[in-house]
Amino acid sequence: MKFFAYHATDYSGKILRGSIASETADAAYQDLSTQGLYVISIRETAGQLTWLRKHFFLAQVKRTDILEFTGSLSIMLLSGVPIINCMNDVIGTTSNASFKPILREIRQRLESGSSVTEALEAQGKLFPEVIKTLVAVGEETSHLGESLKDATEHLQRMQNLSDAIKKALMYPAFALIATLGALTFWMLFVIPALSSTLKGLGVKLPMLTVLLINSSSFFKDHWNKMAIAAVLLPFIIHLIKKQHMVKYYLDRTALKLPILQVVTFNKLLATFAEQFRMLTAAGIPIHRLFDLLIPAIGNEYFGVNLVTAKENILNGVPISESLERQKIVPVLVISKIHIGEVSGTLDKQLDFLAKYYTKKLDDATEKLSKVIEPLVMVVIGGLFAIIIMGLLLPVYDLVSQLGRS
Repeated sequence: MKFFAYHATDYSGKILRGSIASETADAAYQDLSTQGLYVISIRETAGQLTWLRKHFFLAQVKRTDILEFTGSLSIMLLSGVPIINCMNDVIGTTSNASFKPILREIRQRLESGSSVTEALEAQGKLFPEVIKTLVAVGEETSHLGESLKDATEHLQRMQNLSDAIKKALMYPAFALIATLGALTFWMLFVIPALSSTLKGLGVKLPMLTVLLINSSSFFKDHWNKMAIAAVLLPFIIHLIKKQHMVKYYLDRTALKLPILQVVTFNKLLATFAEQFRMLTAAGIPIHRLFDLLIPAIGNEYFGVNLVTAKENILNGVPISESLERQKIVPVLVISKIHIGEVSGTLDKQLDFLAKYYTKKLDDATEKLSKVIEPLVMVVIGGLFAIIIMGLLLPVYDLVSQLGRS
């Protein structure tokens, strides 16, 4: 299979650029023409370049774009619209320019005889495993529209969880950035400009003032190295977190931090219940269910305990008892899952839990924001009060000496 970069226009005259995989340039030209594009130019390109371009496009696609895609596709399929016509409509209406080439590739694969599952699998990690599994189940049972509808509802709930977390962290993040910016300005420009004046007052500088001047000098001499370290820090943390043991202890610690514990734990339980509900409702076998559930939760500490719970379940232990042995979920979760197992309404009990913990998460984030706002103001105020005190103490000492003389 070779890769070809093309330059084409659609039926409306809009210029399109992208890449396509095909055996020959003529075959690629024919594929593009079949898609309703007028090809201006086409040329073979390096596979590595295409790979980089594709992954750039993947990085620009957000969960909301996938949510819009599955939602539109489910509505049209349930209305009896053929899958290719559905894809044409979705491609024409999507607002994300980076998503369009990916959607065209999916359509091309469908036109070549691939299943929807295969077309989504070809996009790597763009689509969550849970969604691809639901699509596969929908194709096997000839209920693809219903499966995509369930997938859309699931994505919407996960988006709501994500929005709740962002809502709680937005103000602290803004305050932190603003504080760091102001602190950098003082360290680089204000304190160095005042340090010579302070030293020339003829009084012994207080320890606080000396610390401020020395900190400013160090910051001014090494600010470029500190900036590079700040840029590299997220990548270093990302690499460190790839170590399972490190991530295990970090995730475990996150569940015990005094302030963030409530938000982290409620988000974890809401995600667990929602993922479990979706997979149970889709009829996924229990061994496959936990294989999909564990990575989707994204907490190494929780995942290790779920692996043990899975082994117990496969050995005949009820789900509720297996989770109770691990001591990772509250009594309410155990109780509801036990009721679901006994009454055959596990998916309904999990639905209740997902909604319950999502509501608790919303309440927790709202309370957290009210607690964090004054706390942030106190920290910022205290920080700059120390700076002002350090700058004014020598002046106060000078005035005191003049008053005594």
